[in-house]
Amino acid sequence: MPTYIWSETARAVKSKEFKRYTLAIVAVSVLANLAIIAFRDYVYGTNDGTYGYNIVMFAGGFFWLPYYATIFVADMVFGRTYPDPYIKDRITKNLKRHHIYIGKAITSFIMICIFAVLTFLLFIGISTLFQLSTGTLSAEVVKDFGVNIMCAVPLLMAGTSIGMMMLFCFDSKVRAYVIFWCITVIIPRIVMLLGAEPVSVGFCKFIKDKILITPQFTTLQFFASRNVPQIIISSVIYIIISTVIGMAVFGRKEIDNVPIDGKRETGRSKKK
Repeated sequence: MPTYIWSETARAVKSKEFKRYTLAIVAVSVLANLAIIAFRDYVYGTNDGTYGYNIVMFAGGFFWLPYYATIFVADMVFGRTYPDPYIKDRITKNLKRHHIYIGKAITSFIMICIFAVLTFLLFIGISTLFQLSTGTLSAEVVKDFGVNIMCAVPLLMAGTSIGMMMLFCFDSKVRAYVIFWCITVIIPRIVMLLGAEPVSVGFCKFIKDKILITPQFTTLQFFASRNVPQIIISSVIYIIISTVIGMAVFGRKEIDNVPIDGKRETGRSKKK
């Protein structure tokens, strides 16, 4: 299993998707800083609310954006072909279906940690360059941003676990993506709307405050609102549930004729 996880991690890091995801982090970091500069120079005409520490503080409340993109990380690990337990090589010869699933799930968590470190280094580095003239990125501000990322990692792992479940449950990646975003974006936003003022439906308010992942990202900006125990507990619950469902579906799935890169394989015998 460790060898399989290592090989999957190495493959994911070397993939084109990894490079694209990293470039996306760079692009978002640059755009965020350009937006701050634009507000400072062309809208406000003053530095109020546009210092370097402001952009770092605001960034802590926008980690729901990478949460919505966690399925790309899961897909990066999932691979371009559907994992076939009947095809054995030196690494997979002793692995069963649940080993394959767990191996890819753990790899996806490793990738989330890698991207968390990259995000910290790239965002802080780019923000330092853009906000150098203001001199407002102190060690304390950088530390707070690092803490925000660490708190967000369990939630991002939960999102990746849900994405992995979708990819293993559906033969079509398009369907997996659509249902993932329905579960993580559309449905939670509807519940949040119904659970907030002025509607404030009691049941929806409870789900919004205690169950949903998305609202927890907005609490990361400030120490007073950050609920670390809830973040950890809810993330673990989502990871366990999605992993159990994903493994159960994968364990019963016939691999013959599963679409691979938009095509369907034929002629492979099924294991009875």
